Amino acid sequence: MQKKYGLVLGWWAARWLVHIWILKYLEEKNIEITEISGTSMWAIIASLFAIWMNSEEIKNFAKSINFFSLADFDFKTGLLKWKKIEKKLAEIFWDKKIEDCKIPLKIVATNIETSQIKIFTTWKIVDVIRASISLPWIFVPKEIDWESYIDWWIMMNLPIEILSPKNIIAISALKINSWKIIKENKFLWINFKTWFFKNNYEIIKRSVILMMKVNEDNSLKTPEKNISFLRPEFWNLDIIHFNKVDEFIELGYKQAEKIDI
Repeated sequence: MQKKYGLVLGWWAARWLVHIWILKYLEEKNIEITEISGTSMWAIIASLFAIWMNSEEIKNFAKSINFFSLADFDFKTGLLKWKKIEKKLAEIFWDKKIEDCKIPLKIVATNIETSQIKIFTTWKIVDVIRASISLPWIFVPKEIDWESYIDWWIMMNLPIEILSPKNIIAISALKINSWKIIKENKFLWINFKTWFFKNNYEIIKRSVILMMKVNEDNSLKTPEKNISFLRPEFWNLDIIHFNKVDEFIELGYKQAEKIDI
């Protein structure tokens, strides 16, 4: 008998790539996904899967993209305009809408003007993905229907709560730091203070991870849900390694075996 689950895939920049071979593992286990939810970069994989693209096809899509070549700098309301990736996504999705998906799909974003959650179950897929990946301070907010949207990770980066099925598979992409921040580097037996940017980047990154970890913990307490949860070990793979698709994919398949289903 085929098992049925709702699926939520957490994000954290390049680590969204680990989900591709987790999907392959679920395919091989004959797991039927009846609903999908998520936010940010995860929304790309979710949308591809929801329109019935299999894990192999999603892998080929990810490997075909040079993510760094898609950067288009703005410096006005964000560091990047993200117009190039919208164009790339349009080559895949065309004018498809969320309601055209074969698997019910819920993509989440934050209305920056009202501070409210927006669960998109209708609308053009490319626009909604663009809204959901609008990381604050980095990407220009996306305007949809006269409202401005940014990434939803600020309040709910593992949106289990919005799924309808009782049985849920939830995959985190967080890497919890457990080592001390290095404040000094040694060169020729001389200690040098760590560069200002590097030190503060590490502090900001850990603060964001802590906030997302609290959000995840709250989502995992969603009542009346049977949740199979996995937070993969990412080892040396980090959030900026968009070029290491094969490494993320291999890791994802190995880690998927830990899912209790």
